[in-house]
This record gives sequence, C-alpha cells and structure tokens, in this order.
Amino acid sequence: MALIRATLTFAALVLTMPVAAKAPDYESFGAFLEKFRKDTSTPSLSAVIVRDGAIAWEGYFGTYDDEGELPTRAETTYKIASVTKPIVATALLSESAWGGLSLETPMSTDPEWKEFCEFFVTTPIPFMSGGKDRFGNAVAPMACDNPTTIGQMLDMRANGDAFVYNPIAFARIGRALPSKALGRDLRAIVRERVIDYSLGLDYDVALGWRDPHGGSALRFLAEPFHVVEGRLVKQPLPDDDFRAAAGIIASPRAVAEFDIFFDEGRILLPADTRRKLVEMPIPPLGDYRQGWFLEDWNGKRLMWHSGWNERQYSALYLKVPAKRLTLIVMANTEAVWWGNSLVKAEVVESPIARQFLETFAK
Repeated sequence: MALIRATLTFAALVLTMPVAAKAPDYESFGAFLEKFRKDTSTPSLSAVIVRDGAIAWEGYFGTYDDEGELPTRAETTYKIASVTKPIVATALLSESAWGGLSLETPMSTDPEWKEFCEFFVTTPIPFMSGGKDRFGNAVAPMACDNPTTIGQMLDMRANGDAFVYNPIAFARIGRALPSKALGRDLRAIVRERVIDYSLGLDYDVALGWRDPHGGSALRFLAEPFHVVEGRLVKQPLPDDDFRAAAGIIASPRAVAEFDIFFDEGRILLPADTRRKLVEMPIPPLGDYRQGWFLEDWNGKRLMWHSGWNERQYSALYLKVPAKRLTLIVMANTEAVWWGNSLVKAEVVESPIARQFLETFAK
C-alpha cells in the first residue's frame, strides 16, 4: 500500500508540474530562409532575431561577392534602403527631446519645397498625384498648400490627414532642418543621437557613401544582383547618398543593436513615444507614425518597415512589442520586398514576415 500511495503521489506531482515552454524553433526558421534564398536566386541573405533585449539567433546564408567565394557572415553589410526611416525618425525625435529641433518646423523651411511639390503632383507617381492601390484604396495626392511640419512628415502626412507612404517627400526632411544653416546637418544629428550613442563602439554603420566614419560598413558591403529569367546579373552600386528616406549601410547586427537601445529607452525620446506607438488606436488599413508602419495581427501590435533598392537590395525590420521580439532580414537582391501598398500596412503579405509571426509570435 505504501508503494501504491507513493506512486500515486508522484503521479499527482508530475501532473501538476508546470509544462516547460517549448523552445523557439530557430532551426526550422533558418531552413525556411535558406530555401527562400535559393528559391529567389539571392546570393546573400542575413537575418537576426532579437528576443527579450538580446540577440537570440543569427543566420547568415550564401555568399556576398560576385565570385561566390566570400561566405556571408555577421560583418556583411547591405544598403538597408527605407529601413533607414525609423532610425532617422528616432534621431530627430531624440534631437527634439534634447531641445535641438522643433517638430513644428514647417517643411517649407526648405525653400524649394513648394516648387518641388507643385512639379511632382503633375507626374504619374501615385503617391504624388494620387490614384488607387491594388486593393482599390484611394491614394490622396500630395497637399501642396498644407503647412506640413517635420513632425507630420515623420507620420507620412504630406498628402493629408490619413497616411500616404511618400518616400520622396520624406527624403526632403534634411533640407528643412533649421540647424542645417548652422552647419549641423541630418547626418551629424543621426550619428550623434543614434549611431555613435548606441552603436559606435561595437558596429560600423555608414550614413551614405560620403560618411567619413563609415569604416568597415563599406568594406564588407554585399554586392547587389538582379535576377533576370533565373540568371543573376550584377548591378552597379547605387550612387545615392544618405538622406532621411534611405542611404544607411549596415549589417542586421547593427540594426539589432539599435533595436535593443530603442526598446530599453536608452535613446532619449519625448515622453511616452514607445508606449503610444504600441497602444494608439489605428484605422482598419493600419497607420504610419514616427517612421514606423503600424499594423495589428492576432490582437498584437506590429511595428515594421520594409526596404527596397530596386533591382539591388531589400530588407525587413519587424517588431512584435508584446512579445519583446524583433526580426531583421537583409538581402542583396530585391527578393525580401513584396510590393506593399502606399496606404495600407500589410507586412503579413510578406512570406518571411508571415513565417516568422506564425513560428514565434502566436
């Protein structure tokens, strides 16, 4: 009887013990990314997952030179295209918090702003002249007579009250900075408030080709390729320099370090910046605020940005704040980009984002 009672007691203890959490399946996600890379004929693809304030997993796939001899590694860098925007927006918000910039500064501080706008609304560019996205959602034309401020431009409100993703207008933020006349341009602000502060001792990041502090970010740049009928065609390096909309050259590790500092509040920002991005109500099509697309998925707020250099590079930066979880992916083809709408936040249309969310964020 004593043996029976002991056995029953042990069984009861086993049944009431908490079940250990299932370990994240990084291996299968890495296999998915490698298959994605091969299926899209992408030579080099890098990915980092941040969880609970630290890098939890890294994957480096393929080779990053035109001879196929240099394996992709942690130091490999890419032009991150529009993933530049949340980093620049964070730097400008920090500059505002330090008292060095008023977000109420009008974009018309740029003396060519009105002429720029009035010309571009006559072009067929949909985020300038207006139209519809592929879902039939209206895309408002750029509102040239509105007194758009830098703060509104960070929210992509150059076209009116609802967001329209307008990268050309966003790119001109640097021209509207009043500090530019004092010799402190956008590159200096971003480097001081974000890059040197959060990354400087550990990672090299180039703010465009002409950044005198670009360092190894230029030395380890993955060469760009475009896939034509299944054949890789090497592309010339893009010659555009750094601006508010694009131009940063970095590795996923560097962006991961920025992500950690951002979440930990180690970059000074206006009060409640992070909380508002997570908690603010958003319209059915999602929103764009302070350099981030905002989207809700399975009851969870997503913060994200895509990056696309046509026929050259692509990137994805996706945050799930409720899970303290982030994915950063970069490639030296345009394969990571999925043609997202100008007026709808739709990161779940990305096969990589969807796989990541289904695997780690349910």
